[in-house]
Amino acid sequence: MQQRKSFAILLGTVLSFGTILGCSTGGSSEEPAPSGTPSTGEPATAPEAEAPKEPLKLKVTLTTGNLGHVVNSSNINEDKYVKKLEELSNTDLEFELLPHENYEQSLSLTLAGGELPDILQTKGINTPEIAPAIDAGVLLPLGDLIDQYAPNLKAKVKPDSWKSGRVAKDGVIYGIPGDNAITNGTVVYIRKDWLDKLGLSTPKTIDEYIEVLRAFRDGDPNGNGKKDEIPFSGREKFSHTGHFFGAFDVPLNAWRLVDGKLTPNHVRPEMKDALAVYRQLYEEKLLDNEFITQPGNVWDNKIVTGQVGMWAHAATYPDTWLNRLRENVPEAEIALIPAPVGPSGKPGGVYAIGSSVSDFVWTIPAGTDEAKAIEIIKFFDWFYSDEAPSDFFLYGLEGENYTKSGDAITYKYPSVKEEYDAEAMHQEWLHFTGPKLHLTDETFIKGRNMGDLIFSGIQTGMNEGIVNDGLDLPTLPALQARPELDHNGLFQEIAAKIITGQEPVDAFDAYVADWKSRGGDQWITEATEWYNNR
Repeated sequence: MQQRKSFAILLGTVLSFGTILGCSTGGSSEEPAPSGTPSTGEPATAPEAEAPKEPLKLKVTLTTGNLGHVVNSSNINEDKYVKKLEELSNTDLEFELLPHENYEQSLSLTLAGGELPDILQTKGINTPEIAPAIDAGVLLPLGDLIDQYAPNLKAKVKPDSWKSGRVAKDGVIYGIPGDNAITNGTVVYIRKDWLDKLGLSTPKTIDEYIEVLRAFRDGDPNGNGKKDEIPFSGREKFSHTGHFFGAFDVPLNAWRLVDGKLTPNHVRPEMKDALAVYRQLYEEKLLDNEFITQPGNVWDNKIVTGQVGMWAHAATYPDTWLNRLRENVPEAEIALIPAPVGPSGKPGGVYAIGSSVSDFVWTIPAGTDEAKAIEIIKFFDWFYSDEAPSDFFLYGLEGENYTKSGDAITYKYPSVKEEYDAEAMHQEWLHFTGPKLHLTDETFIKGRNMGDLIFSGIQTGMNEGIVNDGLDLPTLPALQARPELDHNGLFQEIAAKIITGQEPVDAFDAYVADWKSRGGDQWITEATEWYNNR
């Protein structure tokens, strides 16, 4: 049984009844009329209770998120969790689903179609599919409406979120951000049972990491008498492989202000030093030699079949990883540890620190009737209010997902995929915005299977990470014209050649010169201008 303290109250609809209070005045036999009401000489009567408001009808276009509970539903608008949210929020919701696989393309088609919903979910107003709609006046500026009708949004959404390029342009707010409770959510996973068997301590520096990986390669930690361990594995395009980029302050897909110029990390001199480390790891077979082209499913299979000693993934998934790993290696243990510390001595990170804005930003079409727009803003404000049904968003349906006796709650934590999908339904998919207690409430997290491990992983991630000076940078003209300038373009080719020994480390310098001549300098100029005018 779980005791929850200082938890927001369940939503209730409270109707205010007008009451006329009579006061005797100078012996007069008549009661004074309420202010603004002419006296009739008849005794005043109490007005009837205000009738409940009709549910607010809202058509919402959003992604399925590839969530099984949504994808497998025969009619998501009749789903029991949707119906409960409608009851609690006094709304009549009609969801129009866009497929997760080609969400951006589907969103573009929705915008081109002309008939827009009341609420449109986006990945940000600066994305290629939404930015033109902002410029064309298709989406409604929201600042004045928020100022007047959304006191909770104003007070509780982080100031940085309102300034984000995904939410506002030129100081005008066009989107309502979802809350990103974990801004650095990817951490290093390591086989703790391998460390223990070989008598190794948790590595901290680059050199210590390398020594541990050598021991994994040579020490037969899986005990099968073969030298078949993969000390460190990653995925194509350096996905979940950025441990050592972070150690040199150059996590991919991030920027640093250098001598007054906003510069992408994949052309900074420190990247050359990081690539030299990856080259060493590759040459010594400490790094999976298939990682450069390795798809996620192959990488995943290597980990859960017990071949891999170290990888990186979301801090909130250690229970999932360990349960799957133990299906093949029952004695397996994992630990979530800080990324390697580099030459600066500062904490590193697998990726740069992310935005305070979650994956999605909510927008309202410009043609929306003013009265309707006000009600939509109030709907979003409700998610941050004291009346928001925290128990529903955290636990789901009372009597089905949890029971309650006084302040004590007994929650049935999920144990199979269908239950995990249902939990994600009420905690994430239907939780448009507002506090994400399932990621921040220590008691709730630790109540899970392996909850202490999950909580420690979240804390590890939040205690490290590298600032991205170009956070929420829009797609600028130089990149639109030459998409190969991005870290997924020319950089991938030269990095692969350097790491595999096809080119010397010094080839990085020629790559940078070529990158600049292809439009990289112009991209830096445009990015710097954006940075200075945020």
